[in-house]
Amino acid sequence: MRQNIQRTEQRGSNLDDMEHKTDRMGEAAKQFNRGANRMHKNLKWKNVRMWVLIILGIAVVIALIIGLAVHYNK
Repeated sequence: MRQNIQRTEQRGSNLDDMEHKTDRMGEAAKQFNRGANRMHKNLKWKNVRMWVLIILGIAVVIALIIGLAVHYNK
């Protein structure tokens, strides 16, 4: 009888510990998700800036080529 009571108390203690661990894991998962979303946004905008600079660079090169072609054809 006493063993059953001790086992029940131990099981309750183990369940409490497990509940606390799952709460901490859930909170850690939320923080990880927020950090991952923030990183995704930052990398997305970094990629957009890179493409804008590439397109502007190509436009400048094309403008120079056209300008030089017009200048030498006069």
